[in-house]
Amino acid sequence: PAMIPIGMQEMNAVFEVTDALEISREAIQVELLPAGAGSVERLANGRFRIVLPAERALADWLPELRRRLESLESPGDPRP
Repeated sequence: PAMIPIGMQEMNAVFEVTDALEISREAIQVELLPAGAGSVERLANGRFRIVLPAERALADWLPELRRRLESLESPGDPRP
């Protein structure tokens, strides 16, 4: 199937998660095309690179996005 670029609906869903975690919108980089199971990584410049999933519904993946961002937010700072 052809890859369809993400739209504002998907971006707004991502922003709901990042805004709730008080992560600046300037600190995230969302790839325009979904891929695989989705991924989140912390880049060397401190920004978060987010790839939305192609293999599952975005709504089902958002809780995982939140968990991954929380785990990457403060490296070396264990969360309770």
